[in-house]
Amino acid sequence: MRDKLMLIITLGILVFIGIVVIGEYIAMLTAQQVTGEAVGTNPDAIALVQNALVGLIGIIGGYFAGKKEDK
Repeated sequence: MRDKLMLIITLGILVFIGIVVIGEYIAMLTAQQVTGEAVGTNPDAIALVQNALVGLIGIIGGYFAGKKEDK
């Protein structure tokens, strides 16, 4: 049961990260087409992705550390 839950959590976070990254680039390209000037990415969105990745690494690491103690 825990293996399935871990898989669902991991995939959910990866999908969330993918949605944020794709949405950010779509918004950036749209703004660039409207203004005709180079538009940078939103630093808050990049920070969100970085924090989500760090959290995902922590979740996976905690899972494997706890799994090792069970045996």
